[in-house]
Amino acid sequence: MIDSVEQPARSAASDTVDVVRLCRQLAIRVCRGEDAVAIVSMLEEVARRWANHGVPLDRLQQVVHEGFRLGAERAAGLLAPTDGAAATAMMRRQLDALQSLHIGLTRAYTSQLPPPDQRAAAARRMAAVLLRGEPAGIPARHCGIEIAEKYHVVAVAVPAADGDSRAVPRIAAQCVESELAHRLGTNALSFLGAEGGTLLLPMDLIEDERLGDLIAELSQRAGTALVAVVLNAAVDDIPDVARQAHELLETAVQLRATPRLYRFDDVVLPFQLTRPGPGRDALRALLAPLDSRPELLQTLTRHLANDLNRQLTARQLCVHTNTIDYRLKRIGQLTGCDPADLTGLWRLRSALIVRRFTDDDDMLTAAAPRASGSRI
Repeated sequence: MIDSVEQPARSAASDTVDVVRLCRQLAIRVCRGEDAVAIVSMLEEVARRWANHGVPLDRLQQVVHEGFRLGAERAAGLLAPTDGAAATAMMRRQLDALQSLHIGLTRAYTSQLPPPDQRAAAARRMAAVLLRGEPAGIPARHCGIEIAEKYHVVAVAVPAADGDSRAVPRIAAQCVESELAHRLGTNALSFLGAEGGTLLLPMDLIEDERLGDLIAELSQRAGTALVAVVLNAAVDDIPDVARQAHELLETAVQLRATPRLYRFDDVVLPFQLTRPGPGRDALRALLAPLDSRPELLQTLTRHLANDLNRQLTARQLCVHTNTIDYRLKRIGQLTGCDPADLTGLWRLRSALIVRRFTDDDDMLTAAAPRASGSRI
């Protein structure tokens, strides 16, 4: 039984434990109809502290849900097994409390985020000017930004948040822009929204070989894995090149590509394969004989994703390597493409790319889960 509310410790190491404990207390108090204002105030203070320390908001929400779940389970155990009306009323109170809590914590968290300064806003305006192909000389002089001759044009996708809220992706985009300005200065331009956008990085400001590490570092700072595609362009070609980069990025995202930086050679083949036409239709039909054999489709998907490592595929599927060999042989018999032959392997890999792009089949989704990504 909870007689008092404990003040959470100030150390970062204990914050997570404190949040779980407080949310557990909150869920139980809501069940009993008791006042929980003090608990909410403490949680809002944690949210502000986490924002100042750069901890992603989705991490806070995850911990809040875990603590609330524990409290809800504890509260449910206090009810009589047959008291359905009381259980329904308790669930409604808890859902209302959880909704109010998330609103309050989000407000507390975002209140600590630094407002966009004038230079950051100017850099964003310049990015919009270049992306529209408008003359940049006068706006650049007004903003104090130097326009480069050539740019790395990076199309970026920010993963969607669970549910309907766009709060987490918006904060992720803000973190990316802030970190980019900190690392490269305001001559590195960005135009990002909740779902992603475009980075315009002067080629004389950052070397090509450092771009992959930069995207990884921006992902870490934002607290979410970014998928990005880079193309290079002269300043006057930025609008056309940016459209091409985003078309390639859309293909990578729809194929559930592993979050990282992709270059033209990485995505051009999947992009061409997924364009409408008789070639795409023929490749899509190639795997039709496997529709009634989901274990074969799953084996093929894992085998290709694992760079043909039979032992690794066998471990992941919890079967013997002989079973993998049998399934691959059966795939060759049903499709007419031998996975052990280079030509057959190329056709099967291409057919899977088309399938991922064109199908919403639950069987294929299970065979190539989003979490593990796809080797484009």
